[in-house]
Amino acid sequence: MQVLRTVFFLLVLGNLLLFAWGQGYLGATTAGGEAERLSAQIAPEKLRIAGKGAPPRKDSEPIPEACRSLAGLEPEAAGKLVELLAGRDGQLKLEQRPLDEPRSWWVHIPPLPNSAQADKKAAELSRLGIKDFYVVREGGPNQYAISLGLYKSEESANNYLNALLKKSVKSARIQARVAAGDKSVVEIRGTPQQLVKALADLPPEFSGVSRADCAAAKP
Repeated sequence: MQVLRTVFFLLVLGNLLLFAWGQGYLGATTAGGEAERLSAQIAPEKLRIAGKGAPPRKDSEPIPEACRSLAGLEPEAAGKLVELLAGRDGQLKLEQRPLDEPRSWWVHIPPLPNSAQADKKAAELSRLGIKDFYVVREGGPNQYAISLGLYKSEESANNYLNALLKKSVKSARIQARVAAGDKSVVEIRGTPQQLVKALADLPPEFSGVSRADCAAAKP
């Protein structure tokens, strides 16, 4: 009977020692389980491998939008181009509109601050022997400008501007007056990669079309 009691107490003692060792009461264990290693990692799903010397890319950064303009198309051809591009990439932003073209060129002195200044400049022009001009007195953005002539071609306007320079009129300028013409322009907006793919290998009927950035294409 005494032997059984001794064996029983030894088993209990052994279990207690095993439990204490497993809980680390007798010293830290040298290696934890898989679950312990995973719990020790800090947000492992957010880790990214970046190239040497390259900053990590921010997924939230938007890709800048680009815009290309194809101008000088007949309206029917412009419609075909819009249909073609929409079929290639439905995410492109496409716009077809009449092309604004210069219809005349205005030689003038830009608006002066007030009527008195405009009259003073007009008197100077008269002293220089220039007679064909008038002061714009109607309200609007060109009020108190001095009109020196309206020409149907840019070449004629430049010729007259040079003649004015020879008479010491240095403040004159040329302004193209535009209006919607018979041709059309198609503007395509999207990412740079989208535009490259959409405009690649266009049919021959569009090969001679003028291309430019949208801002640069506007007169």
